[in-house]
Amino acid sequence: MDTASLATALSAARHALAARGLKHAAAFACELYAGLPAPLKAQVHVSVPVPESIVSIDGVAELARSYFDLCEHARAAHVLEAKRGALTPVEFFLLHYARYLAGERRKEAVSTEMKATADTAKPTASNNTKPTNPYLPQLRQDLATADENGELDAFGLYLYAIVLKQSACSSVNASGRCQQLLWQSIKAFPWNWSAWLELALSLQQDISSSIDVMELAPLCPWMLDLFHVHLLLEQNHGSQAIDLLGPLRKQFPSCHYIIAQAAAAQYHLQDFDQAHETFVALARADPFRVDQMDLYSNVLYVKEDKAGLSSLAQHLQQVDKYRPETCCVIGNYYSLKGQHERAILYFTRALKLDPQCLSAWTLIGHEYIELRNTAAAIEVYRRGIDINPKDYRAWYGLGQAYEILELVHYSVYYYQKAAAIRPYDARMWCALGGCFEKLPTPQLSQAKMCYQRAIGNKDAECIAVYRLARLHQKENDIAKAAEYYQMYWRDRGINQVDSAEAASAVLFLAQYFKDKGRYDTASEWCNRLLDRQGPERDEAKALLQTMRNLEYTPKP
Repeated sequence: MDTASLATALSAARHALAARGLKHAAAFACELYAGLPAPLKAQVHVSVPVPESIVSIDGVAELARSYFDLCEHARAAHVLEAKRGALTPVEFFLLHYARYLAGERRKEAVSTEMKATADTAKPTASNNTKPTNPYLPQLRQDLATADENGELDAFGLYLYAIVLKQSACSSVNASGRCQQLLWQSIKAFPWNWSAWLELALSLQQDISSSIDVMELAPLCPWMLDLFHVHLLLEQNHGSQAIDLLGPLRKQFPSCHYIIAQAAAAQYHLQDFDQAHETFVALARADPFRVDQMDLYSNVLYVKEDKAGLSSLAQHLQQVDKYRPETCCVIGNYYSLKGQHERAILYFTRALKLDPQCLSAWTLIGHEYIELRNTAAAIEVYRRGIDINPKDYRAWYGLGQAYEILELVHYSVYYYQKAAAIRPYDARMWCALGGCFEKLPTPQLSQAKMCYQRAIGNKDAECIAVYRLARLHQKENDIAKAAEYYQMYWRDRGINQVDSAEAASAVLFLAQYFKDKGRYDTASEWCNRLLDRQGPERDEAKALLQTMRNLEYTPKP
């Protein structure tokens, strides 16, 4: 299918999704279409297919859709129920989707009531019961019957998968059936981004799935590439995501979603300067965007840009202060200011708005680590892992917590988990290597291997190369230690002694070259310590005096 045909299909998909009340998927399709270059949109033949229309002679469909748009889903379902047996495909979907949303609204109301009474109610078995959608059993039965009769279109299959997923069917067969339904829905209508997201979540939870998404490449390459980018970012493969985003950014030069994904990929690769530039451009083009602004705040946090983070927090609070992303941004601001209790307050607000907000769970854990409340940190990190076992930040945080508790064996296990998820991150290997050194029986060979992996993955802070040098020094492998200390000094890119580690490295190299009889080189290393206050300065002066005495001592 050529690009003009794909653009035409995307244009029609906007109307099909909007007609069925799939607001998020419709907004995504509209954003994609708006991001296409103008010459390509000029080739699109805009025509809404008659089957996607909600126009009816009796006016029932329009009335139901009006109620649906007002979020009066139960009324919309009741109006359409009167036409059961004579429903068009759009009306059939609206009927069952409205019932599903009405049940979800009721479930949220019950959940809110239960939370409000949780503090005063006595702990009983009934208090621990989670509320459910009351319409799920009937919906499942109706959709299963329609599926058996071959009456479900792509949207009906999608809704059936959602209902089946939430019907407390945790068996392997039910999970496989959900994947099949989503797959059939996407094959029939590949523009429903909500179905792609559900499929991604299902595939992450079931790595043994036999579904081959590459079969969709000829049908809709754009959506398939966007799906792969989403999966890669979820699995922390930023470099591969950037490779796919390159052609997509050319195809959709002004699509804000794709620009945001590029910024997220740069963030995952720790290219914070480039990510900052991309987020600045995104905020300028879409100033009222809230999605992924929490990642932008993470970038500003790492860069210690208090002014930028304060400005972003104030702006988002004016745009929509009741979004989890806004609460995370404000929490990051207070964390950067060292006000960890207030940061926890805002991260907790984010969780009240969205209990599945993974960033909030891990950020609360980081704050508890700063407060040395390891028990609370361990609890919230585990909650984060329950939500997404692939979140390296939670595994890494658990490693830190147990390291503070001096339970190093546990730290090794959790750092290994983090390194397995994010093998290209030098920080994971440095932390793991440090724990191998701290074990009751130090495993120095394992520590060296970890530090070598960190060096191979661009250890920007030069922690690994310094620790390698120190290990070789302890083993009296002086030549190897000197080699790594020189590498440490060179890779730092700073010619000043600005830390205890740098002073230790310079002093060792001065002694090393003095023992080799290379007094000029040793003197150069000593001179670097003369401007530093502390015992290293006195040792450097003593070395210089010793070398002067040796130079003037006549040889026998």
